[in-house]
Amino acid sequence: MVNLYHKESIMQNKLDSHALYTDHYEFTMLDALVQSEQVDKRSVFEVFVRELPLGRPFGVFAGINRLLPYLKNFSFNEDVLRFLEEEKIISKQTQEFLYSFNFTGNIVSYREGETYFPCSPVITVEGSLGEALLIETLLLSIVNFDSAIATAAARIVDAANGHFVMEAGSRRIEPEAAVNAARAAYIGGVNVTSNLEAGRRWGIPTAGTASHAFTLSFQSEFEAFENQAKYLGEDTIFLVDTYDIEAGIVNAVKASNAGLKGIRIDSGDLAAGAKSARALLDKLGAPEAQIMVSGDLDEYKIRNLLDAPIDAFESGHKLVTGSGAASAGFVYKLVAIEENSLMPKMRSVGKRSEGKTSEGGKKFAKRTIDTGGIAVEESIFLEDAVKNHSQTSSCRFLQSEVMSSGNITDLTTLEDSRHHLMNIMSEIPKEIRLRVGGEPAIPTVLHTKKGTRE
Repeated sequence: MVNLYHKESIMQNKLDSHALYTDHYEFTMLDALVQSEQVDKRSVFEVFVRELPLGRPFGVFAGINRLLPYLKNFSFNEDVLRFLEEEKIISKQTQEFLYSFNFTGNIVSYREGETYFPCSPVITVEGSLGEALLIETLLLSIVNFDSAIATAAARIVDAANGHFVMEAGSRRIEPEAAVNAARAAYIGGVNVTSNLEAGRRWGIPTAGTASHAFTLSFQSEFEAFENQAKYLGEDTIFLVDTYDIEAGIVNAVKASNAGLKGIRIDSGDLAAGAKSARALLDKLGAPEAQIMVSGDLDEYKIRNLLDAPIDAFESGHKLVTGSGAASAGFVYKLVAIEENSLMPKMRSVGKRSEGKTSEGGKKFAKRTIDTGGIAVEESIFLEDAVKNHSQTSSCRFLQSEVMSSGNITDLTTLEDSRHHLMNIMSEIPKEIRLRVGGEPAIPTVLHTKKGTRE
């Protein structure tokens, strides 16, 4: 027992550090930079997408508020350093560098719940070259996942057109991802989650009643529903498609003593099933009972169900896997680097690889809104071109400082992120929000001293 406990303690110690939530090459690069004495050069990195997944017209940015505490506590314990040494990944010199490592950089970012478009600089990281490189993989893994789920949720909620939406995808992805998916989905606008850890950790409303297994565990469906009503209360929702939907509805109404709150249908032709269910519920004296449907629902299936008498939608697998786009596609690129220690001047740098170019130089972003409240342009300014521009009633700057010298300076609440998206979704015309293929909803225009270009 002592040995087993010791092993568990070691494993927990390994899990206490997130410093190795990264790629091997981050450390080989770091090692070369330390030994060549280039590790402390000032650098600027930007996070952006070259294109939106599946040709979607917009993306929803999420994950920065989840990332910042990781960066604040980014450090290397003895177990991590021992692993790097034993695997001969870093030199003794680099090991000494990491022993007292803390992230001390500056970060400006779009806020959570903001929409973004191709080339939008959603995050800008300024710091030493070594520390900026080390956080790359951790940063991208968080914002790529969270933004993908928040975007899928926003599209699903928009398709639902004001109807109640529940996220219930925990069993489709690994446990920690499920918690974070629930958070991102809530930013995207879903009403509740089935994930209890997300409720505990993030304060998200949770909901759930009973499954087919509960019904099957009793001698009859009526007996199951009778016990469900008795012990789970009058607000319980009955899953009526275990055997026969019509018989299930009859049993649900009977078990609830005509005080039925609602039913859920999880199979078959959901539109036809909902129409038949509505007629039967009304006939049985349960006109107030609501109908929820579930079953691999994405934004397109939900949109096609709007004409049916459905009150609520449950989305699981499709939502938590990004509804076809499991990653937002963000990249992390160096855009400026210090010339050398003797010349502190910053030099703009950018890739010229075919199909994977990046624009050099630190940038600032603002969005122009027309008189009808519709977004018309994502304006990106190189540092030397931003001085003559200010925030007005027709535009807003999109970035703000969230970390200074490694300290968190701005951490909005989850509710703030959610409400921000709700407030700005109208900037994108409703008729194009669910579009797949075609151009982004608005163009991204780069402004320099020499002029502009898309």
